[in-house]
Amino acid sequence: MPVTKNSAALNRTLFIADNLYLLEHLDNESVDLICIDPPFAKNQTWAGTLHPPLSDEEREQELATLADWGIRNRAEAADAGIEWPDGENGAAKFKDIWRWEDDVHEDWLDKIKSEYKPLNRVIKATRYAHGEDSAAYLTYMAIRLIEMHRVLKPTGSIFLHCDYSANSYLRLVMDALFGRENLRNEIVWGYPPGGAGPKLGFHRKHDSILYYGKSNEGQFNREYRPLTPYAVSKFTEVDEKGRKYKRYPGGRSYLDDAKGTPVPDWWTDIHSLGQTQSNERTGYPTQKPVALAERIIKASTNPGDIVLDCFAGCAYVPVAAERNGRQWIACDISPRSLTVLRRQFAKFRYAINGEQQGDDPALIADAAVTVRSPKNLPVRTDEDPEPAIRTKPLPELEFKVPSSIIPNKEMLEFLLDLSGYMAWCCGFANRMSDGSIVRTTNNFHLDHISPKSKEGTSNHITNRAPMCTMHNIRKSNRGVLLADYRQEIADAGEMLVNTTDDLINLSWAADRALARHVQEAVKHSVQGKL
Repeated sequence: MPVTKNSAALNRTLFIADNLYLLEHLDNESVDLICIDPPFAKNQTWAGTLHPPLSDEEREQELATLADWGIRNRAEAADAGIEWPDGENGAAKFKDIWRWEDDVHEDWLDKIKSEYKPLNRVIKATRYAHGEDSAAYLTYMAIRLIEMHRVLKPTGSIFLHCDYSANSYLRLVMDALFGRENLRNEIVWGYPPGGAGPKLGFHRKHDSILYYGKSNEGQFNREYRPLTPYAVSKFTEVDEKGRKYKRYPGGRSYLDDAKGTPVPDWWTDIHSLGQTQSNERTGYPTQKPVALAERIIKASTNPGDIVLDCFAGCAYVPVAAERNGRQWIACDISPRSLTVLRRQFAKFRYAINGEQQGDDPALIADAAVTVRSPKNLPVRTDEDPEPAIRTKPLPELEFKVPSSIIPNKEMLEFLLDLSGYMAWCCGFANRMSDGSIVRTTNNFHLDHISPKSKEGTSNHITNRAPMCTMHNIRKSNRGVLLADYRQEIADAGEMLVNTTDDLINLSWAADRALARHVQEAVKHSVQGKL
């Protein structure tokens, strides 16, 4: 009997977490549609004001929710990998500025380099041709798009909202991941001109939506617009029953059978919120209308399908999915998104956990939205697929020391087996709600002991250490010695072993790791000569 995908049990769940960690905890091929409005690489900081202003009750509810999760201040929020809800009335304040040294994790680069070589070439070329800031943004998006591709069903699709700032870069990234042949449309979402345009150039009055399929299979429900008066005027003849029609060579077409004009890949009939006085407005500066998500959802899914929005700050995708009978999973790094979701559900007369969010009777009384913390991510029921790159001969350059020829997953499992799964760091992500510990590599990341950004020694296995999510974030790019960092974790009372005496002998581990590296190098060298 097949195992049920964990996404099927997450309907109407909003995760307050870094979306990368949520994506890593979703099962393979478990989502039908991904609809996202990520950062645009605009090189600026966005800020907004909630409409209406944040109430004392809403603020207290935010802080109480965070306190229940053990998050009581900015530092604890940073440790959990989420934002602290700044300001009494901030709708959103997020930095759309990217720096290579600050925003790129080395384990991301390692994964891309070892398992996604075409994608690595795109990022490398961008870094040299257009600068590290552009490459940093692409790396941030690429590591998440890798996971999105993995969780999509073979019949699934993704719609990614962007504009001229990063459109061309993201096209190359998605071509490398999804396949150029699976680009179904580059949709132009246009809106009327207004305001001051650029000094040299035309007004920029459209965004792009990149629509890719996971494969050449999938769902598409074509939408039609009503016929124009001119098109209707062509039905000039009337049959004996009074039905209007027009003649074609070899047949005739009836007006009442006409579906209309198929919607093309340029959309000017869905207004931006800046063009209307819509009650959808939340104060988020980059908010998109629900109608935009509705068109996407109705075109590419059927009722009951699972929709994922992992940049869900203004909640327009969950609302659209709810209105159209789809299941949905949402994620945002800011706790304020919960306040916005509550407000939006009230506007559309949905209940949360059975409670009405407004004065009018609820249209859906049992919406039962669940909110989960970054410490309560789902448990994977399957394993990562084997990277396709492993089936190909490795180039000679890959065999040279100090570059490692051991795939990341095998290296991680080997290092964990040296000392047991609880001795490397706190093991926080492996502790289940009942207190039990699960032996799994899904919740660990490989981190460089000496960061490459600090002139560390590349990907060699002797320079790698397994870290749980929390401690990997906390370590960042510090050049701290592993033994010192372990002692720091132990002093904070966050190590699962009883004393540091229970930790592995590092010199012995280094010898074993080096021996493993040599074995792999010899094996691959021999295979390369066959």
